[in-house]
Amino acid sequence: MWIPFLPYIATNFRPPYTRIMTILEGLNERQQEAVLYTTGPLLIVAGAGSGKTKTIAHRIAYLIRQGVDPAQILAVTFTNKAAEEMRARVYTLLKKEKIAVNAAAGPFMGTFHSLGVHIMRQHGSLNGIPKNFSILDEEDSKSIIKDLIREHELDPDNYPPPRIRAIIRNLKNELITADDFAKQDDDTPYQKTLAALYNAYETRLQKLKGLDFDDLLLKPVLLLQRSEAARTWYENRWSHIHVDEYQDTNHAQYILMRFLASHGNIAVVGDIDQAIYSWRGADWRNLLQFEMDWPDARVITLEENYRSTQLILEAANAVIQHNKERKEKNLRSTKEAGETITLTILENERQEGMFIAEYIAHLVGSKVQAGQIAVLFRTNAQSRALEEAFLKKNIPYRLIAGVKFYERKEVKDALAYLRYALNENDLLSLKRIINSPPRGIGKVLTLKYIGSKPLAAHEKEKIKKFEVIIEKIKKAAMSESASTVLATVLKEAGFRAHYKDNKAEHDRWENIQELLSVAKKYDKDEAPEGIIKLLSEASLSTQETEIEDKDSRVTLLTAHAAKGLEFDVVIIAGMEEGLFPHSLSQTPSELEEERRLFYVALTRAKEKIAITLTRQRMIYGEVMFNDPSRFLGEIPQELVSGTDLALRAGEYNDDEISI
Repeated sequence: MWIPFLPYIATNFRPPYTRIMTILEGLNERQQEAVLYTTGPLLIVAGAGSGKTKTIAHRIAYLIRQGVDPAQILAVTFTNKAAEEMRARVYTLLKKEKIAVNAAAGPFMGTFHSLGVHIMRQHGSLNGIPKNFSILDEEDSKSIIKDLIREHELDPDNYPPPRIRAIIRNLKNELITADDFAKQDDDTPYQKTLAALYNAYETRLQKLKGLDFDDLLLKPVLLLQRSEAARTWYENRWSHIHVDEYQDTNHAQYILMRFLASHGNIAVVGDIDQAIYSWRGADWRNLLQFEMDWPDARVITLEENYRSTQLILEAANAVIQHNKERKEKNLRSTKEAGETITLTILENERQEGMFIAEYIAHLVGSKVQAGQIAVLFRTNAQSRALEEAFLKKNIPYRLIAGVKFYERKEVKDALAYLRYALNENDLLSLKRIINSPPRGIGKVLTLKYIGSKPLAAHEKEKIKKFEVIIEKIKKAAMSESASTVLATVLKEAGFRAHYKDNKAEHDRWENIQELLSVAKKYDKDEAPEGIIKLLSEASLSTQETEIEDKDSRVTLLTAHAAKGLEFDVVIIAGMEEGLFPHSLSQTPSELEEERRLFYVALTRAKEKIAITLTRQRMIYGEVMFNDPSRFLGEIPQELVSGTDLALRAGEYNDDEISI
């Protein structure tokens, strides 16, 4: 591939040219252009499967190769998995280049929320937030809100805790503090009550010396707005900034990046066609706004797709072109044309489940690996019929909707000891651990202890034993490695005796042992920094869907959860009006997001797509008679065929439909 200025470089600067060419190995022309453009704002419009992570990784390695201090490079994304993949790619490239970079002094590559933790641990004290603040998870936040609703003597039917939590989350993501909200013009009784709850919630967090997940974005922005010292520090902290999945940023993340990129060397990667998270505050307009924020921005579009066949891309391109709010691009495959999309209509969800189960058995019999097959659906409720069919047909599967590792009781209990050891104001953790594992301290005694009420002699004895345990853990936390501190918790608090020697609790003990393995990653950090990092990782990981890449089972998951994943075969179930697109999506903007979600579902497939729908479906307790999804009519008819298996299976004598 010829790039005009490279012959001049090769002639006049041969050693640097050789280094550049090593960095550019395996990149197409547009990817190379993105890597070499290092000064000024850059927008990379990256289609599905176009190698955006690879491009960012090579760009970071190239910057370091050209002499940029690794500590001056920042790269943020949305999941720990994406950050880890980027980190692994960068250090593999640097190793290949024989460039030694200390990970502790290297580029900051992490999630937005881990960046927020980093900023607040370093400089939060300038806004009155201690370094050892606790990070509350969703369960903690909802627990506080339930208590506040009860304390304010409110009807939980009128003020449902999940809704109140969602309102507070949305306000924080829009950078609206409790004080700001209280000053708004709307003075209806409901608004006043919401303002009181928000204020009480913030007061409770302050007493706990804790931040909730949304504070990890709000508080850094407030810090930079209010503290000139912090603002000056961070304006000069990172000279080159990279932002992945820019279409998924919310207002708080957008403003944070504006603060940190005052020098103008910011490269963002995004694709409006994959913007599917407006329901959790993401604003894809931030990507459209980029060229207005940075008028001199270079725009580079990555259109070569390395994942899907050309036929799959033609179908996806045809569908997404019906959206008006997007940046034009046309994905093209590096692979062959591929198989047509198969489309089958069944009578109801039970027949749909059985058909999909038999179809998968057929695929596996044709040497397709079960772990490379995924069944996508619009709502979690659809999984029931699929699971029943898979169990009948003995199809091994995994449903991506289970309890995450860091949300399991025994893991949360062990971590709560560490949280309380570092922050004795964390009464949520105290309530969790005071009788876990059981030691005879009930709710009444717990409330008396927390409220500093007089205790009877036998109560004092129980509390004294608990306090001795906590003191031993606190002492270890201030001087020992992370894994040693956790081992102290397991021994002194009674986890080992409660779980290890109880056959019924064997799985819980294995989870605790896994937590111990995680803790060993932080043994190199000085005390108590290792424990602080462990707690931060655990808190941030609870916000992500845990999906293991290597699995020998068929994967069942929603289209939303499938983003970022890929499979050889993708089966999309329930392509009916009212289901996909969802009946709650009524406005043009909402329907465009539903179409983007279908586009994401299509582009998860490498080789084959099968689509099913039913004439009637029992869902949410009612029988629904829906028309085929409007999105099916947007796929060119020549790209779709019926499914032979449906004709061969005696129990499926339903008509096929074509588009």
